[in-house]
Amino acid sequence: MITGIICEFNPFHSGHKYLIDTLRQNSDGIVCVMSGNLVQRGEFAVYDKFTRAKAALENGADLIIELPCAYSVLSAGGFAKYAVQILEASGVIDEIAFGAECDNINKLKETADKIQECNSLIKEKLAAGLSYPAARKAAVNSDILDTPNNILAVEYIRQTKLPCRAVKRIGKGHDTDDAEYSASAIRNDLSLENICSLKNCERAVLAKLRTMRCEDFLKFDDVSEGLENRIVDAVRTSVSLEEIYDKIKTKRYTHSRIRRIILRAYLDITKDFTSDVPYIRILGFNRKGQDIAALMKKHANLPIISRYSDVKELSEKGRRLFDLECKCTDLYNLGYKKPLPCGTEQRSKMIIL
Repeated sequence: MITGIICEFNPFHSGHKYLIDTLRQNSDGIVCVMSGNLVQRGEFAVYDKFTRAKAALENGADLIIELPCAYSVLSAGGFAKYAVQILEASGVIDEIAFGAECDNINKLKETADKIQECNSLIKEKLAAGLSYPAARKAAVNSDILDTPNNILAVEYIRQTKLPCRAVKRIGKGHDTDDAEYSASAIRNDLSLENICSLKNCERAVLAKLRTMRCEDFLKFDDVSEGLENRIVDAVRTSVSLEEIYDKIKTKRYTHSRIRRIILRAYLDITKDFTSDVPYIRILGFNRKGQDIAALMKKHANLPIISRYSDVKELSEKGRRLFDLECKCTDLYNLGYKKPLPCGTEQRSKMIIL
């Protein structure tokens, strides 16, 4: 039994260790599809992807695969869709597992089915001016959709044909002061001197945004219904990213959606990158993970890359996506208090334990 986990580990904490240890009791291998240097909340990962991959391998994971930046900064549905696509394309995953506030898999599946059944009603709620999360909640009327890990769990179930397993999340919960089990609490205690943050290159982001016109923002996912005008107005009258976020936010447009749009705009991750995943990239493995990777090379239906020289064998679409990854990493490197030079993506090496 090989288990797949979709994760960010931003940063890795005791709750992640508990999830892996729990799954290990009934699994022969743990494969993680992990966000790279960009995370779903519309920010830079506090530690780079290889640092986070190493932490996961040291704490029980066997093989780490990257979720490319074009997919890691999508809303929950897109994030889940492409991460699941990678796990299924690997050809070695027997089940997908996740931590959630609710560990009743049948209840999660019922909610996933109900979202599909209520699709028309959700659209009506959206037309009435609600954000998608609010419209979905109003249409489905389930307390399952009150918490973020449940929401992602439901999306994983909706996107996959593989069996799913839920593990009860421990600790106080998401966005609390729980410094042992909440990634947000841990991030709040980290100094900008020691991590990567969009805040450290705020003026670079503002400079890029100020050169953009309304039509430029239409190239990015989630920009519609005149939102581009609202973004430009906020950019022209704001002197910080938080001010921009606050000015754009409405009942229809959530903070997280806005942050993702702004990050995609800064990095030029246009909507034409949002298509089927063209490759599987290995970030690291241990001895068991090496065996899984060998098995994956026999059964995967996508090309596998583990070093920069493998990129030349990719399709044009794959090479273009990897070029985007390199560009995003070059700009990510400006997020450190002491910026790093360009080219670290091309010079990077897999983590092998």
